Amino acid sequence: RVLSCGLKDFCAHGGDATAGTAAGDKRVPKIASVVGILGHLASRHASSIKQELLRMFHESLGSPREQHKATVPFLLQLALMSPALLATVSPELVDSLKPPVLNQLHQHFSAMPRDELDGLVGVVVHLLCHTSAGALRTLRFLLATAAP
Repeated sequence: RVLSCGLKDFCAHGGDATAGTAAGDKRVPKIASVVGILGHLASRHASSIKQELLRMFHESLGSPREQHKATVPFLLQLALMSPALLATVSPELVDSLKPPVLNQLHQHFSAMPRDELDGLVGVVVHLLCHTSAGALRTLRFLLATAAP
């Protein structure tokens, strides 16, 4: 429920992952609350949180619904704000990025304006640079995907 409420709020405020940390953004305290609650719950429910984050990601790719279009930027924003959440989910996420999922990601973001897409790519690169858990696996995935 926490993730669902956070996503709804994120959608209501534009769903721009690159603007979530702007001073005066009313979304920041709500996302910060989501991150805080998830951090608190992670001590006892880490596997459930990881499972739900991955489910949200995969479910969003095949859906044209507006809320689902904002799911990936929402999840990226959560990862930016919580290295613990990023470390929890990144190894399984990398394992799930098979060619069909990569094609879904491409289709999902192909209609996005170039500046928004560049912002999301910047967030992904930032997260990759700050990920230590599974870094070797992620690097191998990137190399294999870029030059199979």
